[in-house]
Amino acid sequence: MGLLDKLFGGGKKDSGPTLTYKVGVSETCRSVAKKFYGDESQWEKVYKPNEWRLKEEVQSGTDKLLPGTELTIKGAKFGLDGQPL
Repeated sequence: MGLLDKLFGGGKKDSGPTLTYKVGVSETCRSVAKKFYGDESQWEKVYKPNEWRLKEEVQSGTDKLLPGTELTIKGAKFGLDGQPL
């Protein structure tokens, strides 16, 4: 962090923890969003940081994610145990 960032509060704000999550059977970006953000309409928060991993799956015409795929979950509201963070 530079001097100007310290003085003027620049830089990105911390929006919560970043988690790594391994996809289970029949999960979708929507179901993962429901688990970590409490709202399935937040599916883009799951998709965008993982787009490079999921691109082939999306192009295959299914919304189900491949089991075992590791996703980066940024700014999660709920932890792996389902408890609020």
